Amino acid sequence: MFGFLKRKKVKRFGEIAVGKGLASEKDIAEALKIQKEYAEKHATHKEIGAILTEKGLLTPDDVRTILEEQKDQKSTMAWFFALFNLSR
Repeated sequence: MFGFLKRKKVKRFGEIAVGKGLASEKDIAEALKIQKEYAEKHATHKEIGAILTEKGLLTPDDVRTILEEQKDQKSTMAWFFALFNLSR
């Protein structure tokens, strides 16, 4: 009945950054590589927004904007699923 919702996924941080023209796909790929290496070396996670900010590609306001967009997507989907008592 609501199959279109199961296909809709929350966009990832990098997808939103590229879509807004704030970073290139190459920038995101490099940041993901750095993120993976950081996790292997430090046994902890570093957010991609922090990496891109440290590289001078994003501002803290850019990061907030992207995170708000992700939050809005998640909230909308969670509300809809809860309203109709659907499981993901």
